[in-house]
Amino acid sequence: MTGLFTDRHVFVIVSMMSLSVWGYSGAASAAGANTETKSFVVTSAEKDSTHPFFGQGSKIGLLVDGVQGKSIVLTRGIEYTFNVNTGPQHDFYFSSSSVGQGASTITDGVTGQFTYRGAVTIAPGVSTPDVIYYQCRNHRNMGGKIHVVDKGKAPPADAQAVVPATTDSEAAPKAPVISPAAAEAQLKQKIDFAGLLVSSSKGAQRIAASGNAQAKEMLSRARDHLAAAQNIFKSGDMTKAQGEVDEALRLASAAGRLVPESSPDANDPKARHKELQDSIKTFELSYKQHQEKLGSKKSGTLDVKKFKETLAKAEEQANAGQYEEANKLLASAQRTITGALSALLNAETVVYDKSFATPAEEYEYELARYKSYEELIPLAFEQKKPPAFTIEKMDELSKKAKELQAQAEKLAAKGDHSSAIGALQEATVQLQRALMVAGVN
Repeated sequence: MTGLFTDRHVFVIVSMMSLSVWGYSGAASAAGANTETKSFVVTSAEKDSTHPFFGQGSKIGLLVDGVQGKSIVLTRGIEYTFNVNTGPQHDFYFSSSSVGQGASTITDGVTGQFTYRGAVTIAPGVSTPDVIYYQCRNHRNMGGKIHVVDKGKAPPADAQAVVPATTDSEAAPKAPVISPAAAEAQLKQKIDFAGLLVSSSKGAQRIAASGNAQAKEMLSRARDHLAAAQNIFKSGDMTKAQGEVDEALRLASAAGRLVPESSPDANDPKARHKELQDSIKTFELSYKQHQEKLGSKKSGTLDVKKFKETLAKAEEQANAGQYEEANKLLASAQRTITGALSALLNAETVVYDKSFATPAEEYEYELARYKSYEELIPLAFEQKKPPAFTIEKMDELSKKAKELQAQAEKLAAKGDHSSAIGALQEATVQLQRALMVAGVN
């Protein structure tokens, strides 16, 4: 996906692509009524009343071949392909839990899951439960039910029925009602990120440098709406501020689509050289900023002299036309700077200046704060387009954050909100580090 991001829902940045991108490869083949569907198209959209989990979990749901939360039947021993295009926040996967959100992953016979764009295959085997679900790794109750049957066996009578409300013992408790303080934190995060998108993002810079008058006018209107959102937010009218920032993001996304980003040839070593240079500059700037922020608390682990020597040697080789060798050096320098940045971020602490009536209220605030940062991770992937090494580091930090968040929810369910708050705060720190490693400051 190119351009800036739209935001119809809280941090949902999906600009839905037409189903023609993937096509309907295999649904109800004209070859005969007995031809079994072996390929499905999976997209996402706001749930309507036909979705089996309407009113539960996320407001966004998964569609299979255009049908909300479609119940499907798979046969053991046959391989199926799910062509996924659900948007950066909604990583598709198979689960034995009707709730989803990363729980109870089905792995046997599955390849390619936990992706929002690409092909995911599953070949159900003897170990596959009779009922599984296709779900989103990051949100609750987005998908639908899958019945798994043996060859020659008829599907159960309710195979096409709507999935009933979950009674799974493992189902997560309902999310608490968001307090005004938590809602305010979410909206503030949204407005801040909108500011990045309409001002200093690469998409905004691309529009400003283009000759597209319509895109420039739309971006200008987006900035006006953002300014209005910022002013209204200060006055305390959260509902009106929400509407203004939504409109700002909608206009910015539309403007970005008018001036799409050109993709460099991945096999061009010269283009790769420029990509590595830009990435290293971003990480180096982030390292300097956080080192200054920490002051005397930590000097940093970067051997600046050796780092600069590596960059200089790479530049010499590039000037001589030896881009392959230069890129190897830049890749090494990138690993050095991201490693040093990660170590530096470990020294940072988070300062909390909110006061709460009860530990439960503070937990609710911290959960909303965590979710706000969690929503920014896919945005960082799309906006920054980090290299593979950086993505691995971000995934590592995000996974640790998810584990801490799950631990926090269990503690809160037992009434131990104080411990849960500590776990959530540490989870948020991990997400902050993941964003910083990507160059989102």
